[in-house]
Amino acid sequence: MKPFSYVVPKSLDEAKAAAAQPNTLIKGAGLDIVDRMKERLQTPATIVNLLPLKDELKGITVEADGGIRIGALTTLTEIENHEALQGAQFEGLVGAARTTGTPQVRNRGTIAGNILQFTRCWYVRSEAFHCLHGGRGPTCLAMTGQNRYHAVMGWSDCVRVHPSNLAPPLLTLDAEYTTVIGKETRRRKFAELFPEEPRAENPEHTLDDGEIVTAIHIPQQSKNARCTYAESREKQSFDWATTACAIRIVMAGGKITEASMVLGAVAPVPMPRPQAAAMLIGKEPSTKLFRRVAEKAFQGAAPLAHNAFKLPIGKAVVRDALEQATR
Repeated sequence: MKPFSYVVPKSLDEAKAAAAQPNTLIKGAGLDIVDRMKERLQTPATIVNLLPLKDELKGITVEADGGIRIGALTTLTEIENHEALQGAQFEGLVGAARTTGTPQVRNRGTIAGNILQFTRCWYVRSEAFHCLHGGRGPTCLAMTGQNRYHAVMGWSDCVRVHPSNLAPPLLTLDAEYTTVIGKETRRRKFAELFPEEPRAENPEHTLDDGEIVTAIHIPQQSKNARCTYAESREKQSFDWATTACAIRIVMAGGKITEASMVLGAVAPVPMPRPQAAAMLIGKEPSTKLFRRVAEKAFQGAAPLAHNAFKLPIGKAVVRDALEQATR
């Protein structure tokens, strides 16, 4: 690990000033940073620790318009247990937080850290391999190597998958995010946090250098709305999803009137599936309908040599999320 300067800011303004310096890494809990620095995959000149700014960047509040603001440093445990998120409208977000890692990870990990994670691809995370996404090689090694946990859709020249399990439910909830950089405060749709074209040269997010996420905003939800989340994994705990699905629906008169769907762990970015969700509108829930929707959700998938298992399992996960949403 190379030497670096460590900044412990006393205010957000101080953090912004430090983050604006070249080759600076911004951290919250920092659960993933040490491993990458040990491998010398990242060698920052400076690390800015945001944890001292909990008074400014932590907590869950109900806003005047009925929406919910979640501070960037809010832990997954706090999301899981906060009274403002206990309704069916937020069960997908709460469920995703509840299934992350272990109690120790959830007590430490933050919402911003979860959505801004670096890919878990073993090729880009190892100094032994020089891959395209890491900027140290000419090709994506996973395309022809070991790719059991890699993408089955949405990729072009890199088959990494996005590891955040909170991102899919936040997308279905039409969330927004706020950032600060210099003297500017920005608030944008959550979908804008991810690159439209997730090529190898693009990072997992669209933040500028020195840009700090300060909060996530969820608009007020209909009383009839329900958000659910389901995932597959190979271990019961402390494991990453192999496939995931978040669903948000609104029902009236026994029929689905609104629907959105986002897949996780199958592409370099969280994957909205609007055409599959549109099949639900105006329909009564049924097993037959859910099977058709699940097939549509994975239409066009292109599995690699070792991950075709993601298609049948992923479809079952979609059906599971739909069943939960319509019980």
